[in-house]
Amino acid sequence: MFSSDRELGSVFSAAVCLTFLLGCTPTPEPPRNLIPSAHGTSPNYWCTWYAQNYWIGRGEDITDLSRLSNENAREELNEHTVFDPQEGWAVTLLPRSRGDYYFLIDHGWQIKDDSKREYGLPFFSLQIDPEDFPRYAGMSQPDALRKFNEDIRALGWRGLGIWVRGDVSEADAERFVGWSKQAAIKYWKIDGGDTTSFYCERAKQKLYPELTLEYVTGSKGPLNPDWEKPGLPSYPSVYAGEFRERMLRVIAHSDTFRTYDATPLLVTSTTLQRTHDILRQTQGQPQYRALLNLQDDVNAAAALGCLAAVKRHPNYGERTYKGQDIHYQIRGKRMIQKRMDEAERFAIWQRIAPAFPAGEGSYLASETELIDSYPYAPGDTWMEASWGKTVYQSAPAVMARNMPLPQVEIEGDPPFVMASRFPGGAVAVATEGRVKPADGWYHPRARVTLDLTGFDGPVGVFGHYQTLALRFPEPLPADARIWAQDLLAAQATDVTSRVHIDGLSLDIPGELIDEIGTSAASPGDISAPGLVLSIQR
Repeated sequence: MFSSDRELGSVFSAAVCLTFLLGCTPTPEPPRNLIPSAHGTSPNYWCTWYAQNYWIGRGEDITDLSRLSNENAREELNEHTVFDPQEGWAVTLLPRSRGDYYFLIDHGWQIKDDSKREYGLPFFSLQIDPEDFPRYAGMSQPDALRKFNEDIRALGWRGLGIWVRGDVSEADAERFVGWSKQAAIKYWKIDGGDTTSFYCERAKQKLYPELTLEYVTGSKGPLNPDWEKPGLPSYPSVYAGEFRERMLRVIAHSDTFRTYDATPLLVTSTTLQRTHDILRQTQGQPQYRALLNLQDDVNAAAALGCLAAVKRHPNYGERTYKGQDIHYQIRGKRMIQKRMDEAERFAIWQRIAPAFPAGEGSYLASETELIDSYPYAPGDTWMEASWGKTVYQSAPAVMARNMPLPQVEIEGDPPFVMASRFPGGAVAVATEGRVKPADGWYHPRARVTLDLTGFDGPVGVFGHYQTLALRFPEPLPADARIWAQDLLAAQATDVTSRVHIDGLSLDIPGELIDEIGTSAASPGDISAPGLVLSIQR
């Protein structure tokens, strides 16, 4: 009880003042999240093939390189490697983005005993090998596929994707597409074949339009032409003559088209040249409807509106040759094994900016080409013809879709630079490193300037920069706030005070991109930064 009315009045007055002060205190702005929660719709996948190859002789010092063969790699795809609770690929990989990826089983999942195969060919059969996956033994093939798909989805993946190769009869194409429909399997990687009759594409349109079919025409080996020649002018087109006509025909009939295998160490320059050759021949022609798949070059794919067939895995030092880690598919100073976050950021970016077809929009490339080179030794690659030789690969220095070419300013070697404006209004830019004998892989930092048509859409930024400059047709509003968010983070950071706005230009320091773009990195991961930037009022 209060001893007097005066005391009661004092308490009341204090309460009123406190209420007033609290009411006048600005309410903190709620956290902003620039990333959609819904998984992406672009048909990207993680593929078992590189891991299968690395599991050959895992834990050993390899003395006979002939062991590292496709035949032995297919034996490493089984129930243990896929589903083991401690190290199974489907259980452990891409934990933050696997809902955006299909889990694609490559060469080795089909029944291997010809006498037990009911339909199809050795590499174009949808019959699971019961010796490798005993959990599906005794089921009908559609039921086994459905259960496999359910088991993969239960682990958080988008679904099961499957590998096949070769030509197939019209009857088997319809049979297998029907099985996929029963099993709700929505992705086939057709690793060569069916590029004359397109029986699978016909069956898909007739029976199961939801199925995504990936076709390839391959290439003239895992290196682009004239790989022993160091000089300019440009190397011959990867796709020329009859090979060009076949490529264009396939892209017109495909849902996705993969630029195909490239040897380690020079993967980026090889893949970018192939991508350039395709885009310059398909731009502005909507009949070329395929989405391009750039294999495991995820930052290039992010910036060029393409797909990825992610094959990297984090294992390293678990198999050696002459005392050093050996991996025919992943080699070099870039240490792709420690860059799993790049794959996760890429998939999450495509929630914001999905991949778009090869024939959609315009394409530009610089006249300047950059040449990467490296002396290949035994163990560097499965392409034995390159052992003991210096290999050269080139690609345009700058590439852009639906926007002007970025401007690049640097003293010394430039990085590769790629950018795109997406149909929905988003913009993405990426820089990628270089390879030369003295340094191996390295990532130069440049001042990169993008000319944008407005400041309403999000901007995806990948790679390392000295400065990234965004130039607009009109000054930014005085009340504009600049937000940036690691694509793996849960909320954005207001970086307005840490960027420089001068008239029509917004300059973002490379150190800020490094900091924000890796702020949610996994422990020990060395991925290049990947962030989304938004200008808001």
